[in-house]
Amino acid sequence: MTPTPPEADPRPLVFLDLDDTLFQTRRKNATAPHVAAVDRAGQPLSFMTDAQAMLAAWLSVAARVVPTTGRNSEALNRVGLGFSQGAICSFGGLIRRADGTPDPEWQARMAARSADHAKALHMLDALLGVYLEMEGLDIRHRVIADAGLDLYLSVKHNAAAWEDLETVANWLRAEVPAGWRVHLNGNNLAVLPPFLDKAHAVRWFRDRIAGPHPFAIGLGDSFSDVEFLLACDIAALPAGAQLAQRLAGG
Repeated sequence: MTPTPPEADPRPLVFLDLDDTLFQTRRKNATAPHVAAVDRAGQPLSFMTDAQAMLAAWLSVAARVVPTTGRNSEALNRVGLGFSQGAICSFGGLIRRADGTPDPEWQARMAARSADHAKALHMLDALLGVYLEMEGLDIRHRVIADAGLDLYLSVKHNAAAWEDLETVANWLRAEVPAGWRVHLNGNNLAVLPPFLDKAHAVRWFRDRIAGPHPFAIGLGDSFSDVEFLLACDIAALPAGAQLAQRLAGG
């Protein structure tokens, strides 16, 4: 089905984080019944609760949903929810138009910035590998690329031992160059060069791609989502999310 042209669509934009906002793994919720995403082998990996499934169904009708995610485009393609309005991937490193192609001007900007930071990113990945071997930690790590660009470092514990991952996060905070960010939420640890920013990508999408629209809503769960939520007119977050726990003083 061809997406409705933006200028003819009065529905609000919803910039929607995915993991731990619209769905989660079994480790986060063992009873969620609805499959939302699969792994590289095509096996169910992420699941929605009944409430999340109802939210997804409502948004698909009521809004122009733009996934705004740390997933790269290949991982986003494994989400089976039929997004058709474009997407922001890799923490803002890639903006996809409704036809799935990269926005060319944004891509050129990111290519220049990726080239400036790629060497430091791979050196940090190598240094992390030495540290993990010395500490005997069962943790996998790799540089995440999207549309041919090296963008950020992803780190996950193979047994989801979050306390070990917190130790690694603290080590990384002491090692990263100035201006880099270390983001930890559950078993997802990401090291982001300073040019990666969901908020900048949201503003670009609103100004250059979306066309006329009345307002934008941001929906996310984690500390790394705060700035992109504030780039929208209305911000929302799931109960029990990392941000909600901080607001509640947890």
